[in-house]
Amino acid sequence: MTVPSLHAIVYLGWRAVLVEPIKRLFQRGTGLTRFQAAFAEDRLRPTSVADREIGFEAARCIGCGLCESTCRLAGASPAVRALGLPSAFRLMGRGAEDLDGAPELIEACQGCSGCQHRCPVGVPMGRVLGNLWARSEDRR
Repeated sequence: MTVPSLHAIVYLGWRAVLVEPIKRLFQRGTGLTRFQAAFAEDRLRPTSVADREIGFEAARCIGCGLCESTCRLAGASPAVRALGLPSAFRLMGRGAEDLDGAPELIEACQGCSGCQHRCPVGVPMGRVLGNLWARSEDRR
């Protein structure tokens, strides 16, 4: 074992055994309030169990682009068309207001599901976009 790796192990052990437990004694608020304080600037929100399940399904996307050939976005406004269907996946971890034109993107996709039938790995785009729609409605 090299000296730098030994130093790193000792440092991590010191943090785990002493520093973090002492730090927890003096923290105020719940885990949720600390999360919101830490990530308020990034406009990230805690995820629900349903959000995580949808996120895992969306993560199956291989980025092949087959879904876009039947996508209703082709007739959408230029700003929404420029976002494209893959932007729905980028929205999964953020609030819908973080991407320009996101409400229009979600509205253009609502109820279509043409892309879902073309997906070779079976990503349930209807569920993904339905989840995003519900999240954007919660913010209004």
